[in-house]
Amino acid sequence: MKTWRGITPPTDRRGLTLVEMMVAIAMFGVAMSVIFGFLTRSRRSYTDMSARVEYQQNVRGVLGLVSREVRSAGCDPTDAGFNTFPLADATSFQCRMDLDGDGAIEATEPAEDVSYTYVPENRELLRDSGSGAQVILRNVTTVDFRYFDAAGVELAARPLIATDRARIRFVEITLAGESEQGEPLSYVTRVFVRNG
Repeated sequence: MKTWRGITPPTDRRGLTLVEMMVAIAMFGVAMSVIFGFLTRSRRSYTDMSARVEYQQNVRGVLGLVSREVRSAGCDPTDAGFNTFPLADATSFQCRMDLDGDGAIEATEPAEDVSYTYVPENRELLRDSGSGAQVILRNVTTVDFRYFDAAGVELAARPLIATDRARIRFVEITLAGESEQGEPLSYVTRVFVRNG
């Protein structure tokens, strides 16, 4: 047999057998299904986490807005003598403030008369600043507004009567909802009414 530069050519020139080819294809298929499954689970996990983070950011934004308006409730630089909390119930409240110091409660943004209402049938939290109620958070499962006096004693008979509404110094907000994937989230914050 002739050699070329010391390399002996193979004597069997048949190539791969059918069995060897089937085994190679089966191994490739198994490897691809494992890789595809891993990528699919990773993508689904990323999507779920993104939706959860987005909902958490929405809830935090809503709590920040509500907290800012509760803190400002009762701002009355001209001593006009308006009612700070005209409504205080378990699932809705209204607060007033004179932010521009003109002695009148304005209905334009920045709103000086704001109400929040939870609609359990629609699972929505609404904010009304005088121009009509607008949905600020969806997929809400629970909203609970609790009110406390200066000593930290809960004013429990909700809706509060006028004398109890005048004693509000803290508002505790419990907000629970679920992300698009149905994952539950719950937040509780207590806000001090600075102008009480």
